[in-house]
Amino acid sequence: MKSALRPLALALAAAALPLAAQGFMHGRGPGRGPGMMGRMPLFACLDLSDAQRASLKALHAKYQPAFERGRKAAFEAQKALRAAMADPNTPDADLKTLYDTAAGARFALMEQHRALLRDSLGLLTSEQKAQWEKMRAERQKWMQERHRGPGMGPGMGPGMGSGPAPAPQEF
Repeated sequence: MKSALRPLALALAAAALPLAAQGFMHGRGPGRGPGMMGRMPLFACLDLSDAQRASLKALHAKYQPAFERGRKAAFEAQKALRAAMADPNTPDADLKTLYDTAAGARFALMEQHRALLRDSLGLLTSEQKAQWEKMRAERQKWMQERHRGPGMGPGMGPGMGSGPAPAPQEF
């Protein structure tokens, strides 16, 4: 039986290999194609001048060391928190301190990203800003719709469907 399934397994693996090499599951083709399921990054969709592209590249280079430090700090803080959580002898006060440190590191990284965005938007013309805002709103709507599941639907529990809630059961 095993020998009968081996050719099928090899054929399936051979068929899947080119798709995996192309980044099929991540919405990317060969090279640096569009990410996020075929959607281009917001700034790439704008008609930027060469000077704007150079300025954006310089901004990214300026912020890159801070991002690296921030990511490392957030990773290390989260790692310490996970290790403390795994130890049942860690006092609650220590957990709270580690949690606050990890949250603070994530927030600092978020602030750095926000500063880069603010500086990047400052390089755009008013028309480009309007286009960017429109695309950002469309992407936000798309993401909300993408993450909204079918829900529980009617009849899936008390108060969730139409009609009266079922009577409590006695045991």
